[in-house]
Amino acid sequence: MAMASEPPGRRPSVSFDSKVTLRQFEPESPEKASPEKARPTAETARPLGDEAPEDFTDVFAECIALRDYKAALDVCRSQLQKRPDDRYVLEMRRSVEQFLDAAEQLEAEAEEDADAEEDEAVPPELEEIQDQAFESCGRAYEAMFAYLKDEERLWALGEQAVGIFWDPGQLAAPGPRRDRLQEMSLELTRTLGRKLRSTKRAGKSPSKSAAAEPSLTGSEWLFEGLGQLWFQWELGVERDPWLVEGCLSEWNNLGGRMEELVGCSAGGLPSVPRSEMCDILMQVWTLERSLVCNLFEGQTPAPLEFGIREVLAEIRRRPLTEPPLPGFYDDFYLMTHVVYALNCFNGHLPNRRADCPWLYSYLERCLGFWLREAKREERGNRVPDIVTSRSYQAETVDAVAEAVDCLRGLSLGVASEGGSAASESVREGCAWLLRRQEADGFFYSPGVKRPAASEYDTLHPSWTAVASLQFERQAPGPSPRCALWAAHVRAAALEVGFAEPPPTRLQETEESLGDSDGE
Repeated sequence: MAMASEPPGRRPSVSFDSKVTLRQFEPESPEKASPEKARPTAETARPLGDEAPEDFTDVFAECIALRDYKAALDVCRSQLQKRPDDRYVLEMRRSVEQFLDAAEQLEAEAEEDADAEEDEAVPPELEEIQDQAFESCGRAYEAMFAYLKDEERLWALGEQAVGIFWDPGQLAAPGPRRDRLQEMSLELTRTLGRKLRSTKRAGKSPSKSAAAEPSLTGSEWLFEGLGQLWFQWELGVERDPWLVEGCLSEWNNLGGRMEELVGCSAGGLPSVPRSEMCDILMQVWTLERSLVCNLFEGQTPAPLEFGIREVLAEIRRRPLTEPPLPGFYDDFYLMTHVVYALNCFNGHLPNRRADCPWLYSYLERCLGFWLREAKREERGNRVPDIVTSRSYQAETVDAVAEAVDCLRGLSLGVASEGGSAASESVREGCAWLLRRQEADGFFYSPGVKRPAASEYDTLHPSWTAVASLQFERQAPGPSPRCALWAAHVRAAALEVGFAEPPPTRLQETEESLGDSDGE
């Protein structure tokens, strides 16, 4: 929804400046260790010495995984002898030193974590909790729909509200659940249509009298209109002529200029902050999807200055930030939304790991981090202020749910001939999510502030939870538009080499230093 109060990307609108919590790097189990490269022990992990600089990140991470912090400092020291001003290595060394300031308390907590993990039961198979998940989702759908009966709340969220119900609804098997979700979606679509039709378009900035007479900028009206038009197509209802005409008019008024439409020109993409890239991705997805899927039935609006191909290329150009380093939060939500852009918000499943194997591996690592954060409250753990200035617990339902949703999309159903259809961490995430639903039907993260700051933040945890807990989904889905988009975006991803991983931060630093030396 392109309203002023909320971004069009489907994620919690939160940001924070977190210090580093190195204790979150956990060693992989021996069973999961790569057969090609044996994991070193504390004795075999060593400073870089004659190793190539690009090995720094791997060796450093291995030391942290083994909790051999002295070896990690030795690795940093060795690298700094070669490059005394390497900002990335200096940051890593500072992080370890901060961590060690609280070592005694943290090591005690780490031992408690290890003991607790040993005591925990193996997470249930999805088929064991399938009935519970189905009933849980039903209660959440009804709770969210009742909340959105208030038209002001509905308008604050906009067309995205329809997706809460119809994104999973179209994948549901024929029956009462699907019929109910379609009924909810149709009612919300009609209500939003009436509201949009009566809303003025106010040029580049909303009218000062907006409180008495609601108005949207041209681009805000366009994005809300395109979302509503999409759901009219998907729900099989007749398209409103005024809606089609209004979208075409606003699009052509803006001339396809991306600076006007999404706040960024083609040349400005490399300068878009990490925190804004997810919104750029979702806005470009909305625009280009409208063209590819022929929402205007043969009428062609002005061409776009750039599209999803260029955005994916820019995303792959940037190194990923690992949890819990500052900036990982934005990278995590950007990656889940890349998956949603590829599959049209689950409209065309299954996901394909081959499209971007590095991305799914990153989400698996992030899911492990989020689950440790999620269970911290259950174990009574507290991280010292010197190590982290902000707990992530209040975002855990949203994050666990999106990671589980994206990873579950790689396989279908609740079981397979070879055993479980989901990894242990995905099954653990599903079981944990079911424990976060309260009597009112909503899902809540541990320690979250109530009431939430906005309608979006009120709904988002439950919205993402029901998507991840929909165990039986039709695939690839019945929508021909979702299939058309998926083919288009996957071709674009292939063109820009999206299957190849982005550079590491160390590589980026070296390239930057190389450019400086050349000057």
